[in-house]
Amino acid sequence: APRVGLAYRLTDKTVVRTGYGVVWIEQAGITTPFTTPFFPFVQTVTQRSLDNRNAAFVLSGVNRPNVSPVAFDSNAGLGQSVFGVDRDLGSGYVQQWNIGVQRQLTRNLAFEIAYAGSKITHVGIPDVNINQLTAQQLALGSMLQTQVPNPCFGVVPRGRSNLGDPTVSLAQTLRPFPCYNMVSLYRNNVGNTNYNALQAKIEQRLTKGLSFLVAYTRSKLIDEASSVFDATIQTGPVANFPVADSFNRKLERDLSTGDIPNVFAASFTYEFDLFKSSRGLMEKLLRGWSLNGIVNVQDGIPLAVTQATNFNAFAGFGTQRPNLLANPTLPHGQRAVAAWFNTAAFQTAPQFTLGTASRNPVRGPGYRNLDLAIIKRTNLNERANLEFRTEIFNLTNTPPLSNPNVVQGANGFGSITSAGDPRVIQFGLKLNF
Repeated sequence: APRVGLAYRLTDKTVVRTGYGVVWIEQAGITTPFTTPFFPFVQTVTQRSLDNRNAAFVLSGVNRPNVSPVAFDSNAGLGQSVFGVDRDLGSGYVQQWNIGVQRQLTRNLAFEIAYAGSKITHVGIPDVNINQLTAQQLALGSMLQTQVPNPCFGVVPRGRSNLGDPTVSLAQTLRPFPCYNMVSLYRNNVGNTNYNALQAKIEQRLTKGLSFLVAYTRSKLIDEASSVFDATIQTGPVANFPVADSFNRKLERDLSTGDIPNVFAASFTYEFDLFKSSRGLMEKLLRGWSLNGIVNVQDGIPLAVTQATNFNAFAGFGTQRPNLLANPTLPHGQRAVAAWFNTAAFQTAPQFTLGTASRNPVRGPGYRNLDLAIIKRTNLNERANLEFRTEIFNLTNTPPLSNPNVVQGANGFGSITSAGDPRVIQFGLKLNF
């Protein structure tokens, strides 16, 4: 038999679920499950007061709610938000290609330059709402909120949701599935990604006490979604999915959140113990010492900008982006934690319109870091040595800034209010044997 689980929301604080013939209760945030229902047989049903004054039910006494499963037929999710699956979708696949040239410059020094590319087809995108109005319908404006006779009255059981009432908004009647709220295609893998990179590195093996590796990558990553799938499958689709228009994926194609165009990394080790047979005082003082370092420099990641109020939520739109009036990127000399980008470049998009800002129109702070380690090794005998380490993280004390506030219309829009660790120095003593 298929695994079946149903969820019935009775009040704001109590949920009674049934699955596999067992029942458990969630109350005030406490969950005691005996089993977990699995997709796709998951449903949340709301029992509401018909007049908004009298209670829909009483938990004690003879009038307590009687929860019974809804039959698994074509009407099981009426009045609710439901998941669906496009059974015709195939599995995703990845194509990768690269070409490189390596050149040995000296006996211990080598250089390499390469091009690398990849394309992912049928990658997952957020669980969009296919029960949304089109952009053309949204342009009807305020008449969409006019109350009209409900074509689902008598079809959706009364008390299950407002879709069972005698009247609903005109917007609801224009939806592709007017007897449902949200309809999400679960694990909708219709997206694509493209990655292209130029990679270069130079490496020296240990020569006269010095070894190092220097690498640089210049790349570009474009996709239609950087975070995918709704994790709330147990409670039904969420209404604030990060997609501007479920029917226009072109609006989502932008620089990926994982796009870091410039990445520089270098590491080195220098052994001072070069003159074991020397009689000089300096050589004796430096014997057993080594200096190690790691340098990282990279650009920040692209960030999505949304506005504080989604005026089009009534029409099934998960996100409303603001209008973009100008280039939001500030010159390096003008960036500050109080305003990391040009906030005046964004303007609140009015109701019944889609904002003109792209998915990821601004970029967060870059990362700059230098770590050093100074090590002194002292041989105790042929099999044991004592190692004293001084390690300095973030030597330059450059603050690793967090990403700025990217909600247009919220307090602190464009500002940065937190950062990572400052300089940290630690000492260690290790016995090797």
